[in-house]
Amino acid sequence: MTSVPALRLASAIVWSTTGLFLLAAFFLAVVIPIHAQDALTFGEWSRLVSQHWHLHYAAATPQEYGRPLFYVLQGWVWGVIGFAEPLGRILSGLFSVLLLGSLVWLVRDRDWGALAGLLMAFALISAPVFATQIVSGLTDLPVAALVALAGAMLWRRRPTPARATAIGAVSALAMLAKPSALLALVGLAVAQLLFRESWRSRLLYRVAPVLGGVGVGLLYDVLQARYVHQNLRTFLQAGVNTDYYRTLADESRRYALLDGNWFGDGLRVAAFFALVYAVVRLVGMRHRLAVVVAAPLALFASWLGPWIARRESEVTVGSLHSVGAAAAAVGTTAFLLFGLASRQDAVLSRAEMARLGVWAIPTCAAWAVYGAYDFRLLAPAWPPLLALVALTALPAATTLARLGPLALAIPFVLFAIVVAENVYNVDGLQKSGWSELRRTPAGDWFDKPTMRAIVLPAFSRALEAVRPQMRRGDLLLSPEGAFRFFFPGQVEQSYPNNCNDLHRFRVFVLTTDEGSKRYMEQFLHVSGEPSFWAACKQPHLKQLTDGSEGYAVFRVET
Repeated sequence: MTSVPALRLASAIVWSTTGLFLLAAFFLAVVIPIHAQDALTFGEWSRLVSQHWHLHYAAATPQEYGRPLFYVLQGWVWGVIGFAEPLGRILSGLFSVLLLGSLVWLVRDRDWGALAGLLMAFALISAPVFATQIVSGLTDLPVAALVALAGAMLWRRRPTPARATAIGAVSALAMLAKPSALLALVGLAVAQLLFRESWRSRLLYRVAPVLGGVGVGLLYDVLQARYVHQNLRTFLQAGVNTDYYRTLADESRRYALLDGNWFGDGLRVAAFFALVYAVVRLVGMRHRLAVVVAAPLALFASWLGPWIARRESEVTVGSLHSVGAAAAAVGTTAFLLFGLASRQDAVLSRAEMARLGVWAIPTCAAWAVYGAYDFRLLAPAWPPLLALVALTALPAATTLARLGPLALAIPFVLFAIVVAENVYNVDGLQKSGWSELRRTPAGDWFDKPTMRAIVLPAFSRALEAVRPQMRRGDLLLSPEGAFRFFFPGQVEQSYPNNCNDLHRFRVFVLTTDEGSKRYMEQFLHVSGEPSFWAACKQPHLKQLTDGSEGYAVFRVET
């Protein structure tokens, strides 16, 4: 009872901060057009669905067919209401809200559950990777939301038959959101075997619903794999298991695993603490000794990990990259040390830690092998990882709650400042984007070309060069898939191997970034320089832009 005022004040801080954070995100969803590259690329499927109301198109690829939940739903929304990019962005934001609610629900069913929910909410909205994706139109947050919802529905108490049926449906929807749900759901199902219940209860009410949903999702995948003439494994790995992405993952793995920046600078110490604390507890160490060991090790790792990740080339990295970062790291460590005075009712049990670990490990392992080049691809493992971060910080928070409202409010206010800084990362806008948005007259906020130029300046100029060249029935060739969104059914997304490959097309757009050049030279053994393609004779190409901004636009003249 003495902690009730402290909880009320902390709740006011967290939920007011969360509300303002979401308000900023939905404001951008309305005024900024879709601009994430994959959202534009896969959004072509949504546009075709909205126009023709069926699923299969010559322009669609196995990657699209593996992500039907969001993109088909977006297409239906556009088909019923009319094509409007903000509607797709708002739909994406609603999945982000579902993720937030599901994560809070996941940790609430316990002593001090309300406080655990507050820690979880702050952990999510402080993560730059979440802020960047919150209204992006990508499928990483929808799959994380549905995996989290399935976990929350069965995590603590044995599900009823009705809830077990709902868990199966949610698991199937997660599979339809993105193939990466598979390993997360398998991990969730295996974790249920660690509950202390009868085998009948565990298998019938916990494991079977999740695996049943997985089975429904895999049945859909089998049918689509047959449609595109692929085996199931190839279909599920579409877009990640190519030579280019394997090389990218190999180059990124050292940094991705050691830097500890999976959820941003603000949570680096807390993330390292959660991992170290869980390991030493699982090998038999008691809570207080585990805190004594894990807190200083986490602080040290918040510098050592980034230093090794950068191959010992810089000293001012990680928690030492700035005075503010050092203060945040020391402050987080001091906060976590309050867990020494916590009572047992707030301490995470070894059994639950083991279940969270089993849930997270399959996805984390696959991400390390195939997706280490992008933190957003870890999203299906966010529910168990963020739950571990929040619940290992809970003992410290309960100690402060018992000391009174002011003691608990201080760390929550400081963390609200971290969240406020993270607003600059919402939708990937960054400080420069927000500054340009503020300079844009309010009357231009609903002018799509003007607003798209804020987030995609180079692409917008390339698009303006392309539009006058394209007529009905003309085809465009480019490795840049974003053009597919603006010319649905008229774009082939690939690289040419020689000039003869361009005969069928009206426009060719060469991407001139270093990654594209390297891919063309190392994997296709053809030049990535605009001058090489401008010299084509059969067919002749007329160069419309020089490529200095990332896109060399050519008109193919026959």
